[in-house]
Amino acid sequence: MARDNFYPAMRRMMEDPEGMFSDLAWGITEPFFKKNFPGFSANVDLYRKDGKIFVEAELPGITPENVDLHVYGDRLTLSAEKKSETKDEGEDKSYFRTERSWGKIERVVAFPVEADPESAKASFKNGVLTIEIAEKAQDKAHKKVSITSA
Repeated sequence: MARDNFYPAMRRMMEDPEGMFSDLAWGITEPFFKKNFPGFSANVDLYRKDGKIFVEAELPGITPENVDLHVYGDRLTLSAEKKSETKDEGEDKSYFRTERSWGKIERVVAFPVEADPESAKASFKNGVLTIEIAEKAQDKAHKKVSITSA
């Protein structure tokens, strides 16, 4: 029984092996260890509305200057850094609990349809980064091909 508490990630893998890869099916990737161990992460919503793709990422405690965002036709990449807010001014602090996390994150979000990177717009409000990208217009041009007998 002691091992059940000692290996929570291994236990989860054995109980739900497909669960480790469920986000990959939806195009949202994140390292396995980020989901199973506490730490800094960005929760992401991906949706489609009025011919546009929207990605909303929670980035509490991060300023827009610390975010690096790239949009491609099939995905976006997001990396950010949350700096530690501990100030050591010679004070002798004895923490009872520290739950606030900090560090670097990287996310790749695959789009379900092709997007137009040139149309990308991003805004940041109350710790939420919203990215809006127009879907690429599908080329409806076609050519009728006649078949000849050989």
